[in-house]
Amino acid sequence: MGMDTLRAILPDQVQQALKHLPLAQIYELRLRANAPVVACVDGRNFPLQGVDVTCEDLENIVHKAAEYAIYAVLDQIVKGFITIRGGVRIGIAGELVVEHGQVLAVKHISSLCIRVPHAVKNCAYALVPYLFGLERPLSTLIVAPPGAGKTTMLRDLARQIGQKYPHLNTLLLDERGELAACYQGEPQLDVGQNCDVITGGTKAFGFENGLRSLRPDVIITDEIATVDDAAMLARAVRSGVVVIASVHAADMGEVRAKPDLGILVTQGVFDRYVVLRTGERAGEVVGIFNRGLGRL
Repeated sequence: MGMDTLRAILPDQVQQALKHLPLAQIYELRLRANAPVVACVDGRNFPLQGVDVTCEDLENIVHKAAEYAIYAVLDQIVKGFITIRGGVRIGIAGELVVEHGQVLAVKHISSLCIRVPHAVKNCAYALVPYLFGLERPLSTLIVAPPGAGKTTMLRDLARQIGQKYPHLNTLLLDERGELAACYQGEPQLDVGQNCDVITGGTKAFGFENGLRSLRPDVIITDEIATVDDAAMLARAVRSGVVVIASVHAADMGEVRAKPDLGILVTQGVFDRYVVLRTGERAGEVVGIFNRGLGRL
């Protein structure tokens, strides 16, 4: 689904060049004005020699991605990205239009970072004995640098929770539309049964309204980054909800050094920590730790 969407928005010269690469293994494309396009295949960058794009090409990609209705996705654009059918996310760099300290639009687009989601079923299988209890999973923080497979791992955990615990209700907070890749309300990627998805809202909105109106047993969300995120997460766990989340960090030392996240470790909010690294496959596990940071 993601690659089909990608073909529909890319310039012809880029599409032709991509025919020489294994499309199923393309995770990212970087397009910069008047520079060679770069494709990331299984963690390795491949410049497409002789394939340049112009500012006009970049503008056309964004307009096609928005189905020529920029106003309909402006709330995403001012946050720096668009997520389209199939879960493809397009990061946008350019000149910001700012008024009274608020970003109103992006003009003179200079580069795009296009990320293509890949569902890797059973990539989280090795974690199941450590994270799944008899009646429900354990609250877990996935720790990894960018590109190490956090989103892929969370998606597969959601799917496996639906299989293992059909009596539980899972709430997926998909702020950037990458986890479930919903299109017109329907998940394009398998996130399991008994799963409710909130797409596009902030984590604060998702936690606050989800807890109040959807009565989840499990909440899954990606990229905890702010003090507010951490506070809402801790509140959910204390109310008896299992929370499985991710964070950008190289290791547990880096997590503990973050003021907003270190307190979660100190307070023992999570039962498990899973540390990933960037490797040849999604979700390469470095270590699994318990609440007291003892290695399992």
